[in-house]
Order: sequence, then C-alpha cells, then structure tokens
Amino acid sequence: MPLSILGINQLKMGNRQIADLWKSLSNPVCPECDKGVLVMQGDEGQVIDQQQDGTTRHLHPWVCNSCGFAFLEESDVAKVRESAARYRNERVKADLTDMEYAEREKIARGHRLHSRAFFVASTLAAIGFIYMLASGAALLLALNWLSIAFALWVFGMKKSYRSWQVKTGHLFVDGAFWFWFKHEKWLG
Repeated sequence: MPLSILGINQLKMGNRQIADLWKSLSNPVCPECDKGVLVMQGDEGQVIDQQQDGTTRHLHPWVCNSCGFAFLEESDVAKVRESAARYRNERVKADLTDMEYAEREKIARGHRLHSRAFFVASTLAAIGFIYMLASGAALLLALNWLSIAFALWVFGMKKSYRSWQVKTGHLFVDGAFWFWFKHEKWLG
C-alpha cells in the first residue's frame, strides 16, 4: 500500500514547513538579503581559529537559506546575531554615504509620510477611545482602542526618527535617539 494514500508525504511536508518556520524564528536574519535566515551547516565545515591570546575558536559556516550568503562564526546564536547586525550596520552605513542627496531625501520623505499616517491613525484611535468612554461602552473595550492608539503612536515615532536619521546621516550613533527626542521635531 503506497504511503501517499495515508497522507504520509503530506505529513512530512508539513513537518518540514514547521521546522523551517521554527528556524526562521530562532535563527538570525540574513544581513545581506534580509529575507532568509542563517543556518549553521554543521561540524563538517568546522574551522579552528587560533587567537593571538592563545585561545581557540571553533568556527562553523552559517549560510543564508535564501540568497546563499555565508560567513564563519561560532555555534553560539547570540554571537551570530551580533556579527550579522554589525555586518548589516556597516553595509547600510556604506550604502547611505554613497547615496545622492535627492535619493536620501526621497527615502526620508517616505518615512515622514508613513509617520504622519501613523500619527493620524493614532489620533483617530484616541478619539475612538474617548467616544467609547463618553457613550458608556465597557471600559475594557475602550482600553483596546487606547492600546491601539498607543501602538500606532509608537510606530509613528519610530518612522519619524528613521526619517531624521536618513536625512541627517545619524545612523548607529549612540545617544542620537535621545537627542532627537529632546531637540528635534517629531513630525518633521
């Protein structure tokens, strides 16, 4: 009796999909394409790196399951995330410095438009909260509107900050958010 009649092939395919989804949640995102995840290839490609201070590191190949980007790092996922973030930050910083002013302004304008849309939606949700309270609706229902308003406001702040970052070139600068928060226009 073929196993496909019993649905075994469908179960195997479903299990593979669940495993891939779990990897996409637990493994670091690819710093090159931002679509795939980095997966450790195993011990077969292990490289031993001798440090200057006498310690040894066991490096494994981490490969993107979407674009094929690869680099060597230890088997610790936290260190891979840190290395991937460092690589992505350097790549974005280099891309931003190579851009023309008009192109940077276009990206900043897109972030600014998104932020304003989030602020408008946040205001509408806050008005909905006030209306629910005034009309005598349940407090728990009204608080849902308030939480949505707060989340939309946070998204608006994030997009506004991104617009300021791209416009001024303050990417990956420690303390830049607090400077922007205290001294710059949020809707700017």
